[in-house]
Parts: sequence; structure tokens; C-alpha cells
Amino acid sequence: MRRFRKKSRRIRGRKTGRGPGKRARGAGNRGGRGKAGINKRAGHKKTLLRKYPELSSKEKGFKSIKQKMNFHPKAINVGQLDKLSTKIGSEIDLKRLGYRKLLGTGKVKNKLIVKVESFTESAKQKIEAVGGKILSE
Repeated sequence: MRRFRKKSRRIRGRKTGRGPGKRARGAGNRGGRGKAGINKRAGHKKTLLRKYPELSSKEKGFKSIKQKMNFHPKAINVGQLDKLSTKIGSEIDLKRLGYRKLLGTGKVKNKLIVKVESFTESAKQKIEAVGGKILSE
């Protein structure tokens, strides 16, 4: 009389081989690994996104070296300076406002003194035509 059957014969036909099946079920109730299935089904894993909103960003790709080195400076057009002058005055320090370059699109109506790191030739011509100045730092 044989006492023990081979283990391989015992486990056949079952999904898991350890105690109650729920404990050793692989992904189980989670519905996947990590953030799997976040785009599917109404309430599936949405609590995670409410608690940690940074998980919901779907950024792909990479930043180029030019972007990392701030190759494209934050710029403002000459046409937008009139709006700024009504709030600030005739002297505008663009570096303090967070702009690094002055571009030449638009029209200038008021006489302005603008402090800026860099500017285009057309921007300089338009400001000087009205009687203003550009001071580069």
C-alpha cells in the first residue's frame, strides 16, 4: 500500500497550491501590477490618483539638451509692453518679471525704457522710433 501521492499529482487542476486560493492568487483583486488598468473601468484605481495626483501625468519622451540648458529663453513681444506699462510705469525691468528676451512683434505706442538681457534688432528699432530706450544687462 502506497502512503503518499506525488505532489505533482495532487496540485493538478487547481489554480494555486498554497492554502486558501485567495492568498496566493498572483495579481488577485488588484487587477494588475502597479498602475495597470488605470485608463479602464470607472472606479478602478482612481483612489490612488486622487491621493497622489503626480501619478496621473502621462508624460512621454525625453527633454532635449537644448531644453535642459534653457536654450529657448522666456520671451515677450514688444506689443505686450504697453499693457505692462499701464500697470508698472514707463520703466520696465523684464528680468525682474521673469523674461529674458524681447521680440519685435507688435506695435509700441508709449515711450518706454526697457531693461532686458537680450533683444532682437526689430524690437530695438520699434522702441527707439517712439523715443524709448533699451538697456541690456
